[in-house]
Parts: sequence; structure tokens; C-alpha cells
Amino acid sequence: MIIEKSVSFIIPSYNSEKTIEECLNKILSESEKIDSEILVIDDCSTDKTAEIVNKFKDVKLFKLKKNNGVGYARNVGSKLAKKNILCYVDSDLIISSNSVLKLVHVLLNNKKNGTVGAIPIATTLNRKSWSSKFVGLRSSFGFEGVLDEIVVTDVQSEFFVIFKNFLNEIGGWKYFRNAGGEEFELGDRVNLANKRNIKIKGATYETYWSDLKTKFKKNIDRTEKYIHIIFERKKNGVTLFDSKGSSATKYDAFSALMTSFMFLNLLIIPFTSSIIFLIFLAVSFLIQIYLEFDFLLTTKKMYGFKMFFYSIYAIQIWNLGIFFGAIYFCLNLLKK
Repeated sequence: MIIEKSVSFIIPSYNSEKTIEECLNKILSESEKIDSEILVIDDCSTDKTAEIVNKFKDVKLFKLKKNNGVGYARNVGSKLAKKNILCYVDSDLIISSNSVLKLVHVLLNNKKNGTVGAIPIATTLNRKSWSSKFVGLRSSFGFEGVLDEIVVTDVQSEFFVIFKNFLNEIGGWKYFRNAGGEEFELGDRVNLANKRNIKIKGATYETYWSDLKTKFKKNIDRTEKYIHIIFERKKNGVTLFDSKGSSATKYDAFSALMTSFMFLNLLIIPFTSSIIFLIFLAVSFLIQIYLEFDFLLTTKKMYGFKMFFYSIYAIQIWNLGIFFGAIYFCLNLLKK
């Protein structure tokens, strides 16, 4: 089956020797169903990524001389692409069968659609890591009730399709240090161009969700960048927080705020005998349980009561990353 429109697969990659082969094998399988090319943009990897990619004769490898982050690598890919539809796939994903065909079909079927992305599967390919299971659940939470498709604020940057000319019209990818933030910033510009970001149930992907310690560090970095995006949204008069499934909703913000209150109260309690701080601690915890109740039920459904109780703890670690990210933002602001 060949679709009339053609697709350039763009795979940004950095030190992905453990995942790139499995990722490319699946993409090659999907590429046989559509007129396409496959481009791997290696962001100055120091491992065997390039060596592995070079084994695939139908894959074009482009090595960057300097590590500039995933946004830069994605922009390079869009400039090198020769097809009119771009399909971005991160190098640690395993995409589902016929997913690309479904993404392209939805993109072509409605002129209002600016981007069409896949929905992540909650289960992790790091099957032995308990905290990775939590991160997968947390990162993919919000799509359980989707029957067909859902309109969202952010771009599913890990795996989605977009017309090349439209991406160029709205200014391409913005460069962020490391990774994270691009999906929100680009999603805003798609919406400002009067187009929609869509995620569809028919296209999914599995990935190696990080462990909780790594996610904690990422949340610090991502939050500092995300606050800049919120200020930009305020200027443009658009919604400050993102839609369900983004891990950046107003409920996520309130949950992080409750963790911040609890953390600060725990710091104060040893130096005071006031019962007020204990009351604040208890009230903050109860409010958070209320906010997180649907998520906690989902964790129990997936992995049982062990994950339910582990998630109460893990949410605090996740949210502390957001709290310290906000402090990081304030410190950078003071330096300027």
C-alpha cells in the first residue's frame, strides 16, 4: 500500500547505541508501506550509535560536529528532508505497526490539523525497574479514556507527523539546552497559527522510560525552561497550563505546590512546637491525595496496591524536581 503523499522519517539521536537498532528495524518495517526516506541526525554521539546506523543501507546518517540538543537536530533533519511530510521518531522508541499510515491519514484528512502524534504506552521496556514503571504511568496518564483522537496543547515530539512547509512557516524548532520544552513551545505556535495538535489512539509507541532518579533531575531542568514558556503564553494571552496527558496541567501544578508546602513544613517543624505546621502538613497531603486520586487508582489497576503506595512516595520525588526547577528559574533570574 503506497500513500500518495511521501514521508521523511527524522530520527534525532544521541548516545543511543542500546536502542537505535530496534528503533530502526521497526521504522524500516513501516517505511515499506509508504514512499519514504529515513534520516538519522546524530547529535555528536560518543558511543557506537553511528557504527550501528551505518549497518542499515537504507538509512542516511548525518553526524553533527557539535552537540546542540534535540531541537537543533530536528531542525537539521527538516532542512535535509526531501519529502513533504515529516515524521519525527525518537531513537529510543518502538513504534506500533501501521502507526505511521494512521498518523498521515489523520493529518491529510483535516486541514485544521497542524500536528498528529501517537499516544505513549504506559508500560516500560525497562521491565525490571520499578521506578521506571511509575515514570511510564505518570508520563502517559490522561489518555485512558480516549476512544479515537484528542485535541491537545503540546506536540507529541517523540513521535508525530507534520507538513514540512507548515513547520517552516511557523519558524521550525526552537533550540533548548539538552531536551524538553520543545514540544510545548512548538505546540503553542501551531495553535497560534490556528491549527490543532492531535493525538490518536490508533498510533502508539513503547519506550524505555527513565527511572525516578533520572526523571527527578530532568524535572528540574524542564521546569526551569517551562516557566519561560508560561511567561511567553501570558504575553500571547493563551492558556497557561497544558492539556491532560502532558504532565503539565494545572492539576500537576497544584500537586507540586502541595509537595512544596509539605517539604517546607517538614523543614520548619523540628524548630517549632507549633501544631499549626502539622495541620498544614496534613491538609496539604489530603488535598494532594484528592488531586491525584484518579492517577493512584490507575497505578493500582496496572500493578496492584504495591504500586499504589509506592506512587504516593514517588509523586513527592517527581514534584520536588518541579519545586527545585522553580528555584533554579528564580536563581537564574537573579543572576540576570
